[in-house]
Amino acid sequence: MPGDARLAVITVRVRRSTERNVTAPRTLYPVDDATEEVGMGRIGGSAAARLAGFGAASVLVFTAAWTAGGAVSSTAGGVPETPTAGAPGDADPGDVRGDGGVLAAGLATGDATTGAGGVLTTAAGYTLTPVGIVYPWREPTEVAFTVTGSDDAPVTRFDTPSDGSGVMDVAVLRRDVAGYQRLRATQGPDGVWRAPVRFPGQGVWRLYAGFTPTGGPHLDLGADLHVPGTYGAFTFPAENRAGLCGGSDQQVRLDGALVPGGESRLFATVGRDGTPVTDLEPVDGGAFGRMTAVRQGDLARFPVRPEITGAAATDRSGPGVAFAVSVPAPGSYQLFLDYRSGGVLRSCEFTLPTAPGS
Repeated sequence: MPGDARLAVITVRVRRSTERNVTAPRTLYPVDDATEEVGMGRIGGSAAARLAGFGAASVLVFTAAWTAGGAVSSTAGGVPETPTAGAPGDADPGDVRGDGGVLAAGLATGDATTGAGGVLTTAAGYTLTPVGIVYPWREPTEVAFTVTGSDDAPVTRFDTPSDGSGVMDVAVLRRDVAGYQRLRATQGPDGVWRAPVRFPGQGVWRLYAGFTPTGGPHLDLGADLHVPGTYGAFTFPAENRAGLCGGSDQQVRLDGALVPGGESRLFATVGRDGTPVTDLEPVDGGAFGRMTAVRQGDLARFPVRPEITGAAATDRSGPGVAFAVSVPAPGSYQLFLDYRSGGVLRSCEFTLPTAPGS
């Protein structure tokens, strides 16, 4: 690496075993400072040790909290709306082909009957069209796109979701399932949606746009974006149930099994150095966390439903948050969690395969 550029580790994984080994990093790439980027957040040098200790403590913490401490309590606090940006994934300086020849066919297909989102660009007469598909690396920029109807005119009327979130659910994710970012998009008088973004890694990125046009069905469309540079073939991450979140010292463990063909329950437990975190604040719709599942391979996106909603802004809960999700087929899924603690919206990610034999 020329000059004084530093190398950052993309993903640290803790195996679910008594040994709690931390696997070797799967990617190196230059960053601008001395911190390490892991998953969707940043950690310092002692992160691996904190993760290993948390793997053992979180099971006990969650069991006790879910039976005795799951009820909300009333306090007050501010709520900033800025989550930590995602981190890049695999990069191969020896390959500049674009997508490394991987998954090009998978992104062109989809099955609307399974609830898979983000795979099709056009569905039910509606089309997602990016305004430009090439974006800079690391520089603040703006994603722009339109949603057009069968008359090719921009759609301007959308239903508001019952959870009170925005009418357009926008996110970007690199093709190796790294760097998931939820974006805040606004529509201009020209019908173009725009959202500020910073792409932290080179590669092919998927743009997701979920919405319900007034009088139409709910749709989740997707399109490819490109961040030029030196990158190539990649491998998907292996199972990972524990992670550090949002550039903080908080750790989250994810328990539960994904069983295809039916609804599965997942349980996220938040701790800090072995101590339960009980100041979780409501996010969208009064839930104490929001989660998205993305299938490795075709990057199909699936909604994950929080089991507790409707909390008041002053309510607090923790350390456990329960979710329900339905995945249609066996495979490995990347799960992206946002939650708010201490007035900060934090993000982390996990990798779960479907249950053996399913």
